Amino acid sequence: MDLRACLPSSLSESEKDAILHSLEEPRGESALLLNTDKIKDEEFLRRYPDLKKHPFVEHAYLYDREQYPFGKSIYYENGAISIEDGAAMMVVNYFLRPEEDDVLLDVCAAPGGKSIGASLFMNDKGCIVANDVSYPRAKAMSQNVERMGRGNIVCASNDFLFSKIHFAETFDKILVDAPCSGTAMFRKSEASRRDWRIEKAKSCHTRQVDLLEEAYSMLKPGGILAYSTCSFVELENEGSVLAFKELHPEAEVIDLPDDPTFYRNPKLPGAVTLYPNRFPYGEGQFVCLLRKPGTLVKTPRKVVEAKEYGDFLEQYGLVGRSNEKMREKFYSLYQHFDASHLNILRYGVKLFEVRTNRIYIPDHHLTHFLDDSYSIPIGEAEMKAYIGGLTFPLDLADGYYIVSYDAMNLGFVKVVGGVAKNHYPKGLRKNIELF
Repeated sequence: MDLRACLPSSLSESEKDAILHSLEEPRGESALLLNTDKIKDEEFLRRYPDLKKHPFVEHAYLYDREQYPFGKSIYYENGAISIEDGAAMMVVNYFLRPEEDDVLLDVCAAPGGKSIGASLFMNDKGCIVANDVSYPRAKAMSQNVERMGRGNIVCASNDFLFSKIHFAETFDKILVDAPCSGTAMFRKSEASRRDWRIEKAKSCHTRQVDLLEEAYSMLKPGGILAYSTCSFVELENEGSVLAFKELHPEAEVIDLPDDPTFYRNPKLPGAVTLYPNRFPYGEGQFVCLLRKPGTLVKTPRKVVEAKEYGDFLEQYGLVGRSNEKMREKFYSLYQHFDASHLNILRYGVKLFEVRTNRIYIPDHHLTHFLDDSYSIPIGEAEMKAYIGGLTFPLDLADGYYIVSYDAMNLGFVKVVGGVAKNHYPKGLRKNIELF
């Protein structure tokens, strides 16, 4: 069976032609979300006037990656931008729109774009559990959370098939960005095109229904579950939701906002598909929101104090957050979350590793979480040396300092005898050019 036969039967033949033709065209523009804690929209647009505002997502911009290679920029390195497909970012930042006091679960979160988008939308408040069953993918996601300096995300690697019982009716909102056959990735990845088979879509459909079932059990009464894929196969989209609805007819499909660039399938008219021939701001996405019956009761914010590290917490303005030791590491999260049944990679901001002699080195994540008022500004030459892993002169008393460039924190240095010893993580070091 070919892809055409897997598209919704409600599409006209000319619409199917347009969709398939769009998948043969070059990729569309790239998109980014701005971290306005680090740089404001007006200043970013002043520097890069050819950016186009995303028509639906606030603080999001479309750009030509040949003109602006932002993935290699200091803005990316410093967590001032998150690069994500312009259709994919719609799921959280336009349709789901989490609130600042939400406790949110992202079930299949890696590489972390949607969780980071939610964190930016929530102004780094509430709590997000960003999970991926693949440990290597979860590790890469955790590194993205560190780079962006987010302080309300718990990074985990769990299979909720075995641990969902511990989180029954725990979350206000849940995102299931489900594994799929990836037809929306054809323009981006030739491997996705070569590997596509209807058998893969059928296998994904079975897993998608299972994931919806698992997630629904962890959703609070009155909570909202967002289901999304990067597939155009009806079986994986409307088919998976309708199969889930047969198991849970009480679940309400929320009618999403309307726009001429959105496609609605009569089989599930509340959901939308963003096809690239209609929605030219990304590679494509299917989105459906489901509400569990009942009245939503939010979890009151709770924090855990850590008085033994009071001086450190006071020094970096962390008092009032949930500051907790886990597995010989000390973390700071906006609010406490019981993670005792999770395989944790990161619990908010990693502050330092706990040592018996109480000598600790502040972690790189803390520097990207803090604003530049905690830092020592350095120039372009010093910045390039720092990102490249080199030492440079710095006329300060011996000790640890955060250095910043262009009002964005870079990381820690240890000054010894007027020389800044480099503490930029070795795996991140590179040559960088400004543009």
